[in-house]
Amino acid sequence: MRISLHTKFTLSIGLIIMVLLGLFTVSFMYVSTSSSAHQLLRSATLLEQPRALTSFTLVDHHNKPFTQFDLQGKWHLLAYGFLNCADICPTTLILLNQLQLRLQADNKYQDIHLLFYSIDPERDTVDKLAEYVPFFGPNIIGLKPAESELVNGASKRFEQELGIRVRIEITEGDKDAYKVSHGVAIYLIDPQGRLHAVFKPSVDPFGINHFNHEDLYHDYVLIRKLAY
Repeated sequence: MRISLHTKFTLSIGLIIMVLLGLFTVSFMYVSTSSSAHQLLRSATLLEQPRALTSFTLVDHHNKPFTQFDLQGKWHLLAYGFLNCADICPTTLILLNQLQLRLQADNKYQDIHLLFYSIDPERDTVDKLAEYVPFFGPNIIGLKPAESELVNGASKRFEQELGIRVRIEITEGDKDAYKVSHGVAIYLIDPQGRLHAVFKPSVDPFGINHFNHEDLYHDYVLIRKLAY
């Protein structure tokens, strides 16, 4: 049976339309899913494009170098603060340990590594970090800038790229007496060593920042699902 040129042309046009409709449907579904996922997040902000971090050198609480290469191939949650912090820092570390334990119990995305970055490297020595951090969980790694990073200012670049906010007020006439203030956030870093999402705390009626365990768990699991 011979097919006329007109019939062939009609079939070709129909096939092209079907392919375009399929691509449009897939694209629409992806955009809709992505948009609805952002709306479902409770306390986290998912970056549209993960942000690469410039090379850095930190020191962990075992006095070993920790660089951007140590972030490769693993998911990390990084919190920050200082050892003399009386409230949000210790409660955040407790929360991160509880999150890891729950993920292990639920067998959900338990391949998460926990980091605590000190913004007070002058007072928070490696020895003090080694005493402090394991108290909140055996799998938390304490970090501080290496001396060379402090000298050349690279540690400030690391903090700025993540969005870490720090203010140090030195008492006049006494350089050893100073007050440390900081923002509050938990950063999710993906296996490519990029900033992937930022978790922000809730603020209670008294103006106190705190993270909600259920919100953190919900958002972390959702983000990990979207990453595949």
